[in-house]
Amino acid sequence: MKRENISYWTESAKVTDFPALEQDIRTEVLVIGGGIAGILAAYRLAEAGQDVTLVEGRKLVQETTANTTAKITAQHHLMYQEILKSQGEDKAKAFYQSQVDGIKAIEDLVQKHAIDCDFEKMSSTQVTDGRNEKAIRDEYEAYQTLGIKARLHEEDLGLPFKTTLGLEMPDQAQFHPIKFLSGMVEAAVKAGVRFYEETLITELGKIKALTEKGHTIHFEKAVMATHFPVNHLKNNYMSQLQIERSYIVAADGIDIPHGMYQTVDAPKRSIRHYHHEAGIGVLVGGENHITGAKDRTEEAYEKLGEFAQENFKGHITAQWSAQDMMTVDRMPLIGQYDKQDPNLYVITGFNKFGMATAATAAQLISDLINRRHNPYEALFRPERINTLGNQAKALGKQIKDAVKGETLALKDYSTDTSELKTGDGGIFNIEGKLQAVYKDDEGNEHHVSPFCTHLGCVVKFNGAEKTWDCPCHGSRFDRQGCVLEGPATKDLK
Repeated sequence: MKRENISYWTESAKVTDFPALEQDIRTEVLVIGGGIAGILAAYRLAEAGQDVTLVEGRKLVQETTANTTAKITAQHHLMYQEILKSQGEDKAKAFYQSQVDGIKAIEDLVQKHAIDCDFEKMSSTQVTDGRNEKAIRDEYEAYQTLGIKARLHEEDLGLPFKTTLGLEMPDQAQFHPIKFLSGMVEAAVKAGVRFYEETLITELGKIKALTEKGHTIHFEKAVMATHFPVNHLKNNYMSQLQIERSYIVAADGIDIPHGMYQTVDAPKRSIRHYHHEAGIGVLVGGENHITGAKDRTEEAYEKLGEFAQENFKGHITAQWSAQDMMTVDRMPLIGQYDKQDPNLYVITGFNKFGMATAATAAQLISDLINRRHNPYEALFRPERINTLGNQAKALGKQIKDAVKGETLALKDYSTDTSELKTGDGGIFNIEGKLQAVYKDDEGNEHHVSPFCTHLGCVVKFNGAEKTWDCPCHGSRFDRQGCVLEGPATKDLK
């Protein structure tokens, strides 16, 4: 299994290794997923007295959490004016407070466990070069309606590119996510959590889960912190979530004004500084697109690198990408999975801002399982999107996605693989059958099935990451067809 681009976070820190599960076990609470949401949920549950086991299909903290910009903020682009209009003042206020609570929870954990993770309190600011001043002013008005502390900057902010207006939200934070979670894994172990890596769950029932190696985990409650609910099509959550990829470049040897920034003008950019061994550098993120729906994805790194070098004069030292689940109403899905499956809980749909949300989700899940009141239970309840109309629409999309790969016309695909350049991949009609072909640097061809093992959609080659990505539900496979990200659990044939 090979990854093309490794994040700075992964290169500069390590989480304790754990064994794979090699026997049947029993546990009160099974947490599935070893990212920030799963680890913090396991910690909170153990802290509350539960017997907790966490399993991760690959390695801890190696998916979205390892590839984030690691901003811990309640300022999610210009979203509060949208939530205010679509969901009302009470829900908008509650969502903001949930993010404030998440920031405070992470800060408290850093202090409680003395975790050295470059945690810094600072402002987050939305900026425009003049093209979107009205949008920023409208967001400022929404802040005032909701009582959100903010400052409107009607002058240049000192960034190395033009800014005419900025909306600052103070008391936000950033950190090194893997250093933080390395400390939290140690804290969770001390609290009694048992961790297993390389333990992929392939089937999940009401009271037991089956691993890829055939072992059974019996549980009383299970928490799915895996982006998509594990092996579950019920409630059509997969059709309610849009999967997006975003890209990041790191540059060293430069300095930027203290704070985190996002441009609201196209092309949008996310900017923050980070600490490395030689000093301070800058992270630039952006170039978002729906997974599997963009040609020449390598252009994303080219454009971000050009922006970083032009504005910050830094040397590009790393590049990587992340995958995020997006919900229709901009709210995460956190809570009981289904009334017919009261033992199952889900955490997903962070809409690109998962750090503070994950901390809030961990406490919410712990409160629900321990039957304690939590102010965000109704706000984030997953069943809110499960209306009859949504089900019918989602089921139709699901059926269409499932047969899409089999109904594509073979004549639409080339039969000549010599067209492929080295280091590139594509879908070809080989003797009347579709095949996904990757040509390595030596010119050798590697052929795998182009049909995603989840629901049969045709995958697409991602040139930036050298992966096969599924445009239907976001499964990703390396160039040899091995699963990198679900919901697929089996390799391409």
